[in-house]
Amino acid sequence: MPALLQPADLTAYLARATAAEIEFGRLFRADEPLVICDIGACEGEDTVRYARAYPRARVFAFEALPANQELVRANLTRHAVPNVELVPLALSDRTGEAVFHVSSGRPPELFAGENWNYGNKSSSLLAPASAGPMHGWIEFKEAITVPTGTLDAFCTQRGLTHIDFIQMDVQGAEQRVLTGAVAMLPHITSIWLEVSDREHYRGQTLAADITRFMRDHGFQLAHSVYLGEATGEGDHLYLNLRHPRTWPYAATRRLRATAGRIKRALLS
Repeated sequence: MPALLQPADLTAYLARATAAEIEFGRLFRADEPLVICDIGACEGEDTVRYARAYPRARVFAFEALPANQELVRANLTRHAVPNVELVPLALSDRTGEAVFHVSSGRPPELFAGENWNYGNKSSSLLAPASAGPMHGWIEFKEAITVPTGTLDAFCTQRGLTHIDFIQMDVQGAEQRVLTGAVAMLPHITSIWLEVSDREHYRGQTLAADITRFMRDHGFQLAHSVYLGEATGEGDHLYLNLRHPRTWPYAATRRLRATAGRIKRALLS
């Protein structure tokens, strides 16, 4: 059993807004009593971010890996955010148990600094697609059994009738989580999730199929961030167009896109 990690220093990370935080800030006011889900919370970096940004919100941090759960607890205490509940569960498309593939490793270039936990952020319900280290340095030396559940069942148990926004980073298992949330999807306003156009995990649903699934369930791809050719990974923001509060955001995005096309045409 590997030694337990110590919580990373989140000061610099929290001081700079992420792309997701910026876009959610355009959708929601800081004083709203939101329901927020951080699915695949890792050590609670963004759980703390959203709990502080929306102090009246109920924030649920879903994390399957026991070692990371301890880090979440430590960070919630360190940053004094009382409006968070840690849910020690792997969200999926069924309730029961599943094998969870535990990541580890350290990149040759410490792009987030010396005191950052690098290897604990790629664990997944899906096995890695290749035998060698992912991205050249992420290894999967351990597999454990974890409890699984669905978002639909969780919301029923807690009496949650809606979710304002979800941030999801589940390393290839996005389709499983979404399939386990089909009853709640009409009642979710917005979802930010990691996507990939390459199969890094065995059986991973790729970005185009995620977009198709979301469109079939009433969501529009409103914003995307592409992280580069090296990995083929990025992030998507989906808006539920059945919710009127998404309309101003969607309209603004369309106007910006139109203005960009006109500008490019004039410059060409």
